[in-house]
Amino acid sequence: MLKNKISILVVDDEHDICEMVAEILKDEGYNAVIANSYEMAVQILKNQNITILITDIWMNNNTNSGLELLSWSKIHDPFIPVIMMSGHGNIETAMKAAKNGAYDFIEKPFKSERLILLVDKAIKERNLKIKVLDFELKENERMKLVGSSSIFRNIKQQSNKVSQTNSRVLISGPSGSGKELIARWIHKESNRNAFPFIIASCATLSPERVEQVLFGWNEKMKENKSSQYSVGLFEQANNGTLFFDEICDLPFQTQGKLVQAIQDQSFYKLGSNKKINVDVRVISASNKDLLKAMSDGILREDLFYRLSVAPIVVPPLNKRSEDIYDLVDYFLKFISKELGSNNLKISSETLVVLQNYDWPGNIRQLKNLIEWLIIMYGNQNNFIIKPSHLPPDILGYNEEKKNNHIKSEFSLSLKDARKNFEANYLNEQLKRFKGNIAKTSTFIGMDRSALHRKLKELNININKYS
Repeated sequence: MLKNKISILVVDDEHDICEMVAEILKDEGYNAVIANSYEMAVQILKNQNITILITDIWMNNNTNSGLELLSWSKIHDPFIPVIMMSGHGNIETAMKAAKNGAYDFIEKPFKSERLILLVDKAIKERNLKIKVLDFELKENERMKLVGSSSIFRNIKQQSNKVSQTNSRVLISGPSGSGKELIARWIHKESNRNAFPFIIASCATLSPERVEQVLFGWNEKMKENKSSQYSVGLFEQANNGTLFFDEICDLPFQTQGKLVQAIQDQSFYKLGSNKKINVDVRVISASNKDLLKAMSDGILREDLFYRLSVAPIVVPPLNKRSEDIYDLVDYFLKFISKELGSNNLKISSETLVVLQNYDWPGNIRQLKNLIEWLIIMYGNQNNFIIKPSHLPPDILGYNEEKKNNHIKSEFSLSLKDARKNFEANYLNEQLKRFKGNIAKTSTFIGMDRSALHRKLKELNININKYS
């Protein structure tokens, strides 16, 4: 931020002091504003964009007017750093100011260098707080669990329940289905959210260094009798959550030590006989068939039962196609905002194509597709994505699926082919309207009672769409 864009409010009942401080600030390139009373300062803070407040504590025979202004400003804008001035400085006053949220305290008379140093530090801290808040808001938006299908609602309900406990969680599901996101959600909703969420990416840990990475090491240097050490992932995650991504890729020998560390919440660094105690919640994930992994000798049975206190199974995206509308809508808004592009719209025909696609890469593939569409067409206003705008692999898949479907239909009798068509058609419309019979009947032009009879005849369960 340019200094001439920064406005600093100086408040003191002695006009000469206000002028002196303002001149110091203007010489540094800042924009300085003056107020000689609590009331005048409040009006300026209400009407102008003030970055920093510098105020005297004792004004107009009121020993607390500066502290009252401090309290008011913190409610008005908690990001404004407040530097308190006083010609009657004492430790008690400084402590009271700090307790009320003052950034710092400066005693009159002061050197201009001291004031400028405090102002520069306050601005940097303010900017950092705003960046952290902005990052947290983006992270919270990025960490949304999106979907409205019964399958997804069940996963979210499970996640919310286990987040309120310290139970170990084992999340299984195919790659790209959102396992890490669920783990992060559980951590965010838990009472450990003020502490780190650390990832142990088991697939990238080399067998030679895996124990050093997990537990750290301690090495004594003979030359100068000092020691060197590293902090492992377990220590980094202390009081927080340690997430083992693809737990089956962890070397089998290390899995035994992991069982002990999880059970005892303690371990030894390599090269040390001093026990390290920690308080770590463990969440694990795998894209493999865990029972088969145990029978194949890839996953230790005792580790599996340690980790799987609260199992969560995440299905592939093609098993929860009702969520595709919600996911597309979320990714369109979120990625457009991140890339600074115009919002795109998806036609109903395109949505049907996406709901019928197989999604081998699951949610990650869908996100990548939306990002590609925004890059390709996001520079146009109110652009509507039609099936022809989709990449060839998705269009080709649906064309092949359509041709195979037509071939199979021709092998049926007219009665059975019609029955198949009606079932497929009604399933798609129920998906579109999320099981809402009133909306579905209006759209297809069929009386509600007749639609209920037809659904019963075709053995279609509407509950799976609600």
